[in-house]
Amino acid sequence: MTNTGTLSRYWMFSDEYTQNPYPFLAQLREEQPVCRVETPDGVRAWVVSRYDDVRDALSDPRLGRDIGKLYAALGKQLGQEIKPADEISNHLANSDPPRHTPLRKALTFAFTPKRVRGLRDGWEKVVDDLLDDMVRTDNRDLVSGLNEPLPIITIAQLMGVPDADWPRFLVWTNTLRRVDASDPTGIIAEHTRQLSDYLKALIATKQRTPQDDLISALVHADEDKRLTAAEALSTAFALMTGGNDTTTSLLNGSFAALLTHTGEADKIRADWSLLPNAVEELLRFTSPLINSLQRVTLEPVELCGVKIPKDEIIIISLAGANHDPHAFPDAPSELDITRPKPAHVSFGHGIHYCLGSHMSKALTELAIRRVYERFPGIRLAVHPSEVRYRPGLMVRPMIDLPVRF
Repeated sequence: MTNTGTLSRYWMFSDEYTQNPYPFLAQLREEQPVCRVETPDGVRAWVVSRYDDVRDALSDPRLGRDIGKLYAALGKQLGQEIKPADEISNHLANSDPPRHTPLRKALTFAFTPKRVRGLRDGWEKVVDDLLDDMVRTDNRDLVSGLNEPLPIITIAQLMGVPDADWPRFLVWTNTLRRVDASDPTGIIAEHTRQLSDYLKALIATKQRTPQDDLISALVHADEDKRLTAAEALSTAFALMTGGNDTTTSLLNGSFAALLTHTGEADKIRADWSLLPNAVEELLRFTSPLINSLQRVTLEPVELCGVKIPKDEIIIISLAGANHDPHAFPDAPSELDITRPKPAHVSFGHGIHYCLGSHMSKALTELAIRRVYERFPGIRLAVHPSEVRYRPGLMVRPMIDLPVRF
């Protein structure tokens, strides 16, 4: 274990943690498996970091995801009323049963592996076109050239967004991903409004003229599986932002890991049948979401022997769980693409398990194969320690990934 010293209450928001969270999480698992932290703006929370505790917490009905209750708890701490943007935040991931149940039923019905498989030929063309653009423009950054645009374009395809509108989505989502959350220029608010207005118009079009896409399926399903226009809007917004960020993070982490651990990449290139299991291991090793969406205690709970009152914020460390030696006793800090069925928690666990997991994995498999087939000599253009990240509570956005072809 790397000794990080006594952890300050702000450790989770330090640059050291942002660049390499794993020494901090190793210390946490050993010394404080349920640890009190504080954000720079004064919000206090509890971090859960051991694998078994993380799985239990992810499926514990006493730890709620209801956005209204979560914001009420935050407001109570800060001494002010905080209201969520209901129009775009009232979606599946921000709800608990009973409301969660029909929303998940509707999405499960519409967001099927069969629908995803039907899009794969189109994805391959998108990947090839993006790689062509990288060559044409002499762009040697995999983040901006491939890993950021690919998920948003494929999600736009899934939802039935016309091809001509993809560039607008790239601008909007890049703004929401990159800009200072305090929004001093107002650009986040403006691009949020533009994206919301576009999605409202798209949903109205699909209601009038359905096509073979996810939005049409959601608003034209049987009554017990149909979303209202408002529910479809918040769902589409969540896919365009959260779903996009998760897959971008997986692609960034996967390529960084394979370009660093070249022996593991060589194993895959020698036997492409290893690729599906390799992606599962990359999900464990890279933890595209370092933390899950925050929970709020709906009643007093005890986690790993720590008593926590009602209305407390819980941060569940997926990265901590994915590197726990008790769950992965064979060198959890090493990448091993032949590790037998790595039971990671990168897509969650329980009723909030990510419905888009099959799409994210399929897209990552395709991108890895096409990149290595197209550029067999690809390698990092910088030392692995020079790959840098921006801070984020859920995702560590990679700044760039310079390569040589």
